This record gives sequence, structure tokens and C-alpha cells, in this order.
Amino acid sequence: MNFRIASIALCLSAASLALTGSALAKGGDCNTTSVLPATAPAPDVILRESFGFADLLRPAGGKGCLKDVLLHSDLQGFWAEYPGNRNTAWLAPSNGQTWKFCAGSVNPYEMPSPLQVTYANGCVASEWFDPVTEHPAALLPFTAPANTYQVSMDGYPAPIDPHYVGIGFTDSAVLYSNLETSAKAWLRLKPNANHDGFTVVYELRLDGMNGPVLASGEVPSVGYNPMALRYDPVAQMVGASINGMELGWYPLVMSAPKFVGFEGVGILDNFVVRKLP
Repeated sequence: MNFRIASIALCLSAASLALTGSALAKGGDCNTTSVLPATAPAPDVILRESFGFADLLRPAGGKGCLKDVLLHSDLQGFWAEYPGNRNTAWLAPSNGQTWKFCAGSVNPYEMPSPLQVTYANGCVASEWFDPVTEHPAALLPFTAPANTYQVSMDGYPAPIDPHYVGIGFTDSAVLYSNLETSAKAWLRLKPNANHDGFTVVYELRLDGMNGPVLASGEVPSVGYNPMALRYDPVAQMVGASINGMELGWYPLVMSAPKFVGFEGVGILDNFVVRKLP
């Protein structure tokens, strides 16, 4: 089976299973045992999320009480992998079409994570088993550095129109269609016209769907397609890449965004925000 198709099949089949043997927090106690890494996976990393299952418990909510994390668990409220604290809890819809933990084939582009030692490679899915009418967002509060920074993520869109997956910078906390209505800058992937998964269509856009398209095209899909969106606040330029192909730099006067995140319908992995030289 072609790797692009195999990746989709494995993620979807895994998402139909239920992990067993989770260690439930007993009674009504709040177990705040530390399970997240205390240090960044690389010196330049500001935010990191592998969507790993750890030992089927991860901190969530204001106190960081350990909560079961299983296939189909909603992302909403869980603390980001790094830095794991109440100020970096995922904001996502709590019901309806939303982002859920999934598992799939190994992502060859992902840096190692201590949360992916015991169980399968974690990922996050906005599922399309039933008809989809909304594009859920998942956001993290973000304090931008003074120099160039980048958000990156790997994945692919659901093979149905008019859906997409995208990453971007925004000031809005809205949890549906955030990037397509309010993103200052964003990079999105769409399925190709044949919906066969062999290629993906990319667009680098400003001001949601209202502003200009800075770069667009179609590239061969590599399964977990690496996307990267970056901003240089000193030069006031925005740039991006898809599958290692640079899309160029373009002028953009942009104030520091309040949130960074992703949106759409599909399967994504390896969320990283980092400072660049």
C-alpha cells in the first residue's frame, strides 16, 4: 500500500479502537504527579506537542489533575507537552466537531518525545466519519519573541471538499473557523481535485480568507506533510515552507499574535513553535 494511503488507513483504523488498561485516578482525588517533560526538546523550542499518550494519563484543567487520555479523547483542556502548565492548556471545542487524540504510523519528521515511549505514535484528528459542517480550531496562548519565530506541524487534510488543515497566528479565541476568518497569517493544505491523497494543494494566506494569497500550488504528498509558517518582526516579513520547499518571504506588518494554533478537518502531528536564528 502506498505510504500516503497507508498513513491515513492506519490513523483511521487506530482511531476506531479503544486503548485499555489506563490507570484511573482513584476516587475524587486530584493526582498532580508530573508526567510532562521539564525541559524543551531543543534549545530554541518555545511550545511543543507530540500528542503522545504518556501512560494514558496527562494533566488537564486549572490544577493539572491527571486525566485519562485515550483514543477519541478531546484535546480541550489538556496541558501542552512543553511547557506543561496551566498557562499552556489547549483551547478547543469541548463537544461536536473537535480535535481528538489519535494514533497512527510513526511520523518520520517528528523529534523524539518521552510521551511516546509506551504507546503508539500520538496524533490529533478532526474526524470525518460523519458529515462535517464545521472547522474546529485548537489554540495555545502565545507570547511572541522579539526575533523570528516559526510554527510547524505535519499532516494531511481529509479527502473531502471544502475541507483543509492549517496552521497560523491569530488574535481571536473563537474555536470554529478561526483561521479562515481571523488569522493574521496562515498556511493551509487542501485535498487535490481527485481526492486520491497523492498530492496536496497549499495556500499561504493573509487575513483569513479575506486577504491575498501569497503563494499556492500542488506538491506530492509525503503522508505527514511538514508545514512551517514563520514571521520576522524585525524585517516585518512572513515566510513558509511545505514538504521542505520554501515558499518565499513576503512583506507583512503584523503585531505579536495572542494565539498560535491549527484548524480544519484531517490528521495532524508534531506541533512545534520555535525561535529561529
